[in-house]
Amino acid sequence: MNLNSGPIRRLLAVGGVALAGAIALSGCGILDAASDDTEGTDVSSDQFDAAADAAAGDCLPYEVLSDDSSTFAIDCSGDDAFWTITSITADPGLTAAGGDLTDTQAVYDACGEENGAYIPGQPWTDWNMIYDQTTGNVDYLFCIEAIDKPNAEGKTPVTPNTGDCMSSSDVEWFKLDCADAAADTTVTDAIVFDAADWAAPTWTAPPPPARPATTRSPTSPAPAPPRSSASSSRPE
Repeated sequence: MNLNSGPIRRLLAVGGVALAGAIALSGCGILDAASDDTEGTDVSSDQFDAAADAAAGDCLPYEVLSDDSSTFAIDCSGDDAFWTITSITADPGLTAAGGDLTDTQAVYDACGEENGAYIPGQPWTDWNMIYDQTTGNVDYLFCIEAIDKPNAEGKTPVTPNTGDCMSSSDVEWFKLDCADAAADTTVTDAIVFDAADWAAPTWTAPPPPARPATTRSPTSPAPAPPRSSASSSRPE
């Protein structure tokens, strides 16, 4: 990761939860890395260097990349702290093509099969990466989880569960205090499926159909008696 080898542009992928709203399990596939007018995706040299010191427990803003081009992680006690890094891996041996990973299973291996899914009662989760736009090499892969606290608008990035309130006008599934004027919807029931049923489905061929039994109708002739293989002798 030599920054002095030339004008290398590194980008931060756009996470699925933060910008895609209710699209679950979308990872970073919505980023158009080749677009020069994509705002908030360029990673400065200082931010790239600072990412080397990032660790689990550090915090990031809602947009993931800070407006301060000199830092990567931010103060967890600040009002702008939205995500917590749960794990970060340098040089994971992955390649991004067009802003998307060529092997997304690596994300779920690192972050868990439920990453990016909306689980009732649980904070949002997502993943992101810093990668080299020229070579496609991923420099850092990191998993993130939303901080379970209300933002400035009183919205908590936790998927509403049974009995929780939310706003029907929200694109993202925030939990709201039921006394909030914007809380116009109450979750009456939340059904949680086992992750094994949806996280990594595998197709199994159905068994072949059973051979139907052969029946004889009342009008069908009786079957001929079985032919004996024994030889007979003539009487003397």
